[in-house]
Amino acid sequence: MQGITVQSPVLGAQVQGLLRELDDLPQEGKTSAALAVAASLLEYAAYEMAQSDEAREVARLILLAADMERTAQELRDKSQG
Repeated sequence: MQGITVQSPVLGAQVQGLLRELDDLPQEGKTSAALAVAASLLEYAAYEMAQSDEAREVARLILLAADMERTAQELRDKSQG
């Protein structure tokens, strides 16, 4: 896994901590949890971007986030049933 570059050392440490937490999850839950977290962060970025950037790019990020969350849910459902 590649290191994550962020502007804040504190945020970078928190991201690394989150990745360690994901590593500690049971194997069947790691992927869906990672996708759900990624979707939340992508949606956050889209809403922040909406304040100053082109609507088409924002819409694309929101759709990507929704697709990631849908995939995460499908994986959770598959692992439970």
